Parts: sequence; C-alpha cells; structure tokens
Amino acid sequence: MIVRRLALLTTLLLSVPALAQGGTKTYALKKDASTLTYKLHHPAHEVVGTAKPSDGKALLKADGTLQVAVRANIKDFDSGNANRDQHMWEVTEVAKHPIVDFKGVATGVKLPATFPSKVQVTLKGQLLFHGEKQGVEVPVTVLFKSATEVTTEGSFTISLEQFKLERPSLLMVKVDDKLVLEPKLVFVVEGT
Repeated sequence: MIVRRLALLTTLLLSVPALAQGGTKTYALKKDASTLTYKLHHPAHEVVGTAKPSDGKALLKADGTLQVAVRANIKDFDSGNANRDQHMWEVTEVAKHPIVDFKGVATGVKLPATFPSKVQVTLKGQLLFHGEKQGVEVPVTVLFKSATEVTTEGSFTISLEQFKLERPSLLMVKVDDKLVLEPKLVFVVEGT
C-alpha cells in the first residue's frame, strides 16, 4: 500500500511541470531590476540614456503566444548630463507626450520543462513614441531562469524622423536618424 502511494505521488510530482505548461502564466515586471536604454550617435560622441520602466506585464498562453507590454516615462531617462536630458525633453515634447510604450506578440514560446532555458523570439508590435505609433520588430533573448522568473534582452533601431522628431544637433551637426533601444527586462510570475 505504501509503495502504491509513493508511486502515485511520484507520478503526480513528475506531471506538475507538464500541467504548468498547459495553463496561462501572467508575469509582472520587476521595475527595479529592469532597464530601458537608448543610444544616439553624433560625430562628436555617443549619447546613452537609461530609465527604469514605469510599468510592464507579460502573458504566456498555453498555445505558445507571448504578449508583452512595457512603458516608461520620458523624463526618467538619464544620460548623465542634465542639460542634454532637458534638451531631449524639449525635442520629444515631453509635456505633450510623456511616455514611450511598447506592446508586442511572439508565437511558439513554451514554458520549458527544465531551467534555466533560453529561447530567441521576435516580438512584433507597436511602439508609441512622441505621439506616433509605428510597427516594430524586436528580436529578444528570453531566459527562463526558473519556473517563476524570466529575463529578456533585446536591441532594435528606430528612425527619429519616422516618429516625427526633430533630430537634436550639436555644433550645427545633427545626431544620426537612428535611435537604438535596448530593453533588459525581468519578469516574475504574479503572486510570487
């Protein structure tokens, strides 16, 4: 009888990861552990600004669909130079457009049976910046560190002019039109 119960218990314990894969998991963003970084190039120097996201969630559905939403306040980006940041606020019209917001979807993402486990995906979605919405594709590395924690890292480029932004200039030379965005995000299963 004891052997039978142990066998049943062992079977149930081994099936838990498979059962977990069948449901939807909702992840909350760990804001303090996450960063959003932008990089702008000017012939005289490169500008790098970093902010903590203000909000974010991820949803991993049983069918392998991954949905991600992340937002940040423009005023939270810090380049280490207060004058430069003030100028960026003017250029981005932060009073009218205070946030940058991304919502994207990837398919074919499954909760792994063992941890850590890494997968490469491309999030296809919309970036709201300077009051303009544009379609973007964000290649990201998703690292399932455990059954309750996931990190993502990626890099993608947008055109400032496409978002109707006047390119900042220094010594009458404008920065490049390309703005590189690098999200490094940490998510945990809600309720953990």
